[in-house]
Amino acid sequence: MAWPKTVRMNLLVLLFVITALAFLVQVAVALSGVVLWTLLAISAVVAPALVAVNLWHRRVLTAHDVAVVDAPSFGDVLRRRNASEAPQL
Repeated sequence: MAWPKTVRMNLLVLLFVITALAFLVQVAVALSGVVLWTLLAISAVVAPALVAVNLWHRRVLTAHDVAVVDAPSFGDVLRRRNASEAPQL
């Protein structure tokens, strides 16, 4: 995801991040120690997994784009087929 290009959206994202951090601090204070450590352990496993899936997905999209660049279009295939069938008529 790219950083927003407008000042308005930059401020909105910054406000969202500050609000989310404040909410997370309040939740951490309100929860007991065991629940908090459990949530931290789960997020320590989930976050790297999400990053790995995102990187894998980007590699797949890049490989797909590279494969499609040199692929013949439907029109190219039709022209080639018609050209090979023309002498037979």
